[in-house]
Amino acid sequence: MGKLTSKQVNELANNFLALAQSIGDYRYTNYDSLTKIQNKRLRESHKRTLNYSDDLYTISASLVMNDVDNSLTKLKLVTNKIKKSYKSLKDVQKAINIATNVVTLGASIFSLNPQAIVDSLGNLKDAIED
Repeated sequence: MGKLTSKQVNELANNFLALAQSIGDYRYTNYDSLTKIQNKRLRESHKRTLNYSDDLYTISASLVMNDVDNSLTKLKLVTNKIKKSYKSLKDVQKAINIATNVVTLGASIFSLNPQAIVDSLGNLKDAIED
């Protein structure tokens, strides 16, 4: 089997989260008709599936961090452009757009969503160049 990309692992995590939600929804919807043993088995499966999802998100973020050198280089270039352009920037809306994209990038990094990180970095670069 080939090596999975961070995007593929993130997609797997999303699927496991959806599966966990389905298991949980089924359990809650049918709670009154389940035996104690059935409820326990569904609860354990729900928890394990949620844990798999969490673990996959962590792996996905780790894979992103393995490829972070290129992103950090881009971020350094973007940061330098922002520092230079903010000193002489006359267009208030552009300043707001750049600031908004910086905040979005920060939120994307903390979300550990690889695709969001890549997208927000690209959007920030575009906001500077507009």
